[in-house]
Amino acid sequence: MKTLFTFTLALLISIAVHSQEKTIETESLTLDNFITFIVENYSIQADSTNTKNITFLIETYADNFNTEDKVILKQAFKLLSKRVSESDSISLVMYSNFSGVALNQVNATDVKKLLYVIEHPKSSIQIFEEDGIEAAYELAKENFVEEAENNVVMIRIPNRTVEVANNTDSNKTIKTAEKKSNALVLTAMALLPEIISVIKD
Repeated sequence: MKTLFTFTLALLISIAVHSQEKTIETESLTLDNFITFIVENYSIQADSTNTKNITFLIETYADNFNTEDKVILKQAFKLLSKRVSESDSISLVMYSNFSGVALNQVNATDVKKLLYVIEHPKSSIQIFEEDGIEAAYELAKENFVEEAENNVVMIRIPNRTVEVANNTDSNKTIKTAEKKSNALVLTAMALLPEIISVIKD
């Protein structure tokens, strides 16, 4: 156990050191806070800030996201696409239940490609990796853009479990933990005009 802890600690330190060498900033948040995170970190006003090069690292718990999680992810990326420029880029990497690069450095405004990956996360991966987190940082280093804001944003989707149905077939069904709907409603109310615009698109 001690050896495993030591190895894990060494791996985390190694990742941190490598990311700092190329100034790759890391953010970690839950899916429920994704829309709020976009609003707080990406301004809708055009300005002269650095180009953004974002690697999103998304937790997986089954072959596909459930309907509710898909809706949140799609709305979030639609919102983000309206708050970035054509000079910005996005990559999508999956981790946990299955891991790998699902989308490699596309234009951040190319919402169709982003939404396709959310709809088909597993089939979007050409090469599966043992460690999606490590794959995300390796990709971020490979795609590093000088004079840009290089970020890895980890999106955690907690409290999701996979159960095998008790009937004659063995199809897997997703059991979703109860969502904090009140928090989502408050967020939506605060962002109502912009969210409605995104949902309509």
